[in-house]
Amino acid sequence: MREGPALKIGREQLFWLTLAGATLLVLGKAIYLGSGLQENFATMGSDDIMRLVVVRDLIAGQSWFDMVQYRMLPPEGLSLHWSRYIDAGIAAVILPLSWVFEMELAEQIAAAVWPTVILLVALLIVALGTRRIFGAQAACFAILSMVFWPLTADVHAAPGNFDHHNVQFLLVGLVVFGVIWPGTERRSGIVAGLAAAFSLAVGLENLVFIVVAGLILVTQAAFGLHRARLFAFCTTLMGGSVVFWLGQAAPATRLVPVCDELGTPILSLIAVGALAAALPLIVLRPTPKPFVLLGATTALALVGLAVIWPLFGPCLDGPYANLSQELQDYISTSIVEALPAIAYAQYNALPAFIFLLPVIAALLLGGGYLWAQWQVLDVDQSRALTALLVFCAFGLALVFYQMRTVIMVASVVPMIGGAVMSFLVTRYLASRDAMRAVLMFAVIIVFVAPTLLAVGLQSVIPQKDRSGGGTPANCRTYAALQSLNEIPPAQILSHGNMGALLLWATRHDALSAPYHRSAAALSNGIIPFGMQEDEMANYLRASGASHLLLCRDQRYDGAFATGLAAGAEVDWLRPVLLDNDSLLLFEILPQ
Repeated sequence: MREGPALKIGREQLFWLTLAGATLLVLGKAIYLGSGLQENFATMGSDDIMRLVVVRDLIAGQSWFDMVQYRMLPPEGLSLHWSRYIDAGIAAVILPLSWVFEMELAEQIAAAVWPTVILLVALLIVALGTRRIFGAQAACFAILSMVFWPLTADVHAAPGNFDHHNVQFLLVGLVVFGVIWPGTERRSGIVAGLAAAFSLAVGLENLVFIVVAGLILVTQAAFGLHRARLFAFCTTLMGGSVVFWLGQAAPATRLVPVCDELGTPILSLIAVGALAAALPLIVLRPTPKPFVLLGATTALALVGLAVIWPLFGPCLDGPYANLSQELQDYISTSIVEALPAIAYAQYNALPAFIFLLPVIAALLLGGGYLWAQWQVLDVDQSRALTALLVFCAFGLALVFYQMRTVIMVASVVPMIGGAVMSFLVTRYLASRDAMRAVLMFAVIIVFVAPTLLAVGLQSVIPQKDRSGGGTPANCRTYAALQSLNEIPPAQILSHGNMGALLLWATRHDALSAPYHRSAAALSNGIIPFGMQEDEMANYLRASGASHLLLCRDQRYDGAFATGLAAGAEVDWLRPVLLDNDSLLLFEILPQ
């Protein structure tokens, strides 16, 4: 909706004040949380900790194309499918700092700087983009949603988050704005295409969102809109993906088909999609009828898929297809963030409520706003809001496949929420109606502070017990882990989420890690902890481990491992005395 000149000045000033305040809030939070990161980094996820270990190796001279972690399952090591571009970005922060500070302090500072800078860039993109499309008032509310909603402000944006999901959140925002930005057709298409290509080089989480972006542009082009943008998007996505692939994939393995990173199967899919979308624009001239263009695109896509199916088809089995059924079942039932939203909510009801409520509200209220104000919104606003709702709908559907995908759909929620909240505030100010005030404040709480609503529900929402799931915090402290350095270098088998910690804080090798490329590493961190004594003894001896690490009094999947953690003794495990009571270390004796 158009703003009057007098109000526009005030709203513009409020926008810049809100953006400045949000920036100070993010920086203050980063300084506060980052100051204690040396002690608290051990509480981060395995991916964050492993990423720092990988960056250390890169700084120490490991080859750019060598993505093997050699201290995991030595001597062969563990192959990782992560992006060197993210490693290089983190190393570019740590290395200059190490010239001034000790390396440990340089890592600590970088762990606060890296996610904070990414969040601030994402905040700026959402703020300026929402302001450009929906106005300064809507942008103020989008900013507030970004910095107060825990999903965008904390989950992957807090100090210590070295994992790549914060970068993916930023990139999907660029793709979305490249699709909906008014004017600058080719420039917007190039931005969206480059962001999409780099996103696929970083990881494949955003693949569905990139496909949705292409479908939106194809549909618009069929009706005579944004054809230059579609062509620029397709060509840039295809060319950029090839360039990023060449810069990251080892020359000797480039033609090996891999499905969990940007490789020949995904490149073939990109080529089919880009050619199917762009060729009809070139061949069918003059401007064809909408359904002729859509039909030609669909036909080319189907033919292309048939051609590449031998290469791409196996990727549809998912990254866990090569694992045993036992491990697949464990992943599908025990790794909480990989569960569908409904199953996730049974274990983490309050986080699920906080994460999903704004997403559902964005879809429902944004759709209602679009329907009610269709005649009032200008063309750019209605088209942009429609595209945002399509992204939101697809993203919400994905959440019911895996809960962890919610971070991607979160990139559009502040924009939709900002437009809805701005409309409700404007409507209230025009009438000063009490019921409209109640509705306005309720919606603002939903988008900006759903945590307030969750607190009120905390006592009435049931949750399943997961007392045996994660390692207690006292076993993950830096001091506890450092106590393991009292013994000579060893090969330690531990519960899966402890493997990365061992590589980070000790001089020992690790045999357990939650990464699907190694069935052995996955099995070592899961299977023996549910076994009976004789089975566990045989398994540990066959694994090549010299030591077994347990957390004192932790409940494991099996009664025997739980008993060991509670203090039970057996003749084939020799306790190793440590200067820390939280961890139990056993030497595995030969048969």
